Amino acid sequence: MKICPHCQTTYSDDDLRFCLQDGTPLANFAPSQTPTANWAESETLVSPSPRVNTQNSQSGEATRIQTSHPEPKKSNAFKIILLTMFGMFLLFTVGGIGAWIIWKNSQGEREITANTNVKPTNIRPQSSPNTNQNANAVVNIQSNANVNSNVAPTITPTPKPTSRPEETAQAEEDIANVIDGWNSALENLNLNSHMSNYAETVDYYRGGKVSVGTVRADKQRAYDIYDSINIDISNVKFTPDETGEKATVVFDKEWVFENYEKTNSGKVQQQLQFVKTGGKWKISGERDLKVYYIEK
Repeated sequence: MKICPHCQTTYSDDDLRFCLQDGTPLANFAPSQTPTANWAESETLVSPSPRVNTQNSQSGEATRIQTSHPEPKKSNAFKIILLTMFGMFLLFTVGGIGAWIIWKNSQGEREITANTNVKPTNIRPQSSPNTNQNANAVVNIQSNANVNSNVAPTITPTPKPTSRPEETAQAEEDIANVIDGWNSALENLNLNSHMSNYAETVDYYRGGKVSVGTVRADKQRAYDIYDSINIDISNVKFTPDETGEKATVVFDKEWVFENYEKTNSGKVQQQLQFVKTGGKWKISGERDLKVYYIEK
């Protein structure tokens, strides 16, 4: 009789080597030992199935009955190990295939990028130097035409002519002569000569731009009232325009107007503006900048 040391199951078949419950190797059971049943289990008796083998011998036919022993069950741990190994094999296999596919695709993209970055050469047949020069000239002309069509044309202002030092000195001298004649004609009560120094339009005091006839009418009233006119001009400052066609003169003017009944005197800072017309300097503006005093 044999017994399982693990589950204490006893077997009456002495040829049985492993426990049919858990696969533990069986031990011999002594008659003095008291078998302990697991969970009050009854003794398990295994009835061997007889197998008859017939052998022929010289003495005759003998019949021997042999018993077949059932194979022990395999452990569950072994199955778990096999399943784990199989699962890891599948995981590594699938991962390797996926990595290979990704690497293959990246290699294909690199080859496509490399091919697109390479500039084609020798596409056109070689031509003579003159032909290439003419083609390049046509391309340059078309490129310039496209650029010029897209860019708005810029208008470059015409630079104003600047007067030279000798021209400025000559203008200053000519204007000084005009002021002397303008003043002398006023003192001599010569209205026509005095008005000959004015342009057709004059920026006249607070009246703004008026005709030379309006200026003449204003001057005529002074000539009608006073019999004697004396004017003293000093501190003359000449400022030419950069074009040499205009100039501004500022000076102090002190006057005394008299007749048999009254006297009018005063002193102001006056400004005369000049413009060059027909090669001659004419007064285009007249106003007082500052009043020093006036006595009537």
